[in-house]
Amino acid sequence: MMMDSNTFELSLEQQFQLQCLHQEFQSLEREQVISYLLDTMQQLMMRDNHIRDLMKDSLL
Repeated sequence: MMMDSNTFELSLEQQFQLQCLHQEFQSLEREQVISYLLDTMQQLMMRDNHIRDLMKDSLL
């Protein structure tokens, strides 16, 4: 199965959300940005673990 190169591009909605976050971060203190980043990374890791577990379960 071949993947479409557009699969990895951001949608217009995602681009807008990213721009909004960028503007919001401009007003935050460094510590707040670091905290936000760490929380986001933790959520991404948890999502990755969940996807891995779902894939593992589907193979059984």
